[in-house]
Amino acid sequence: MKQGYKSTEFWVSLVGMLGGCIIAALGDSQIAQAIGAVLSVVCGASYTMGRSLVKGKEAIGAAQVQAAQALAKKD
Repeated sequence: MKQGYKSTEFWVSLVGMLGGCIIAALGDSQIAQAIGAVLSVVCGASYTMGRSLVKGKEAIGAAQVQAAQALAKKD
């Protein structure tokens, strides 16, 4: 698995988070500020959740491979 900062998902999320911060900071109205804040939170949370799911699946796969190797050694 690629390191986080080398993945496309990281950079897309980072751009979304920075865009949200810029919208929130430069927004003329409270609605623009709220939308910017929500955009930043959603981008950060979706990246974190997606990365966690991928790492979890990878760990399960590695455990299955180790179990299969252990069974093969017994035979």
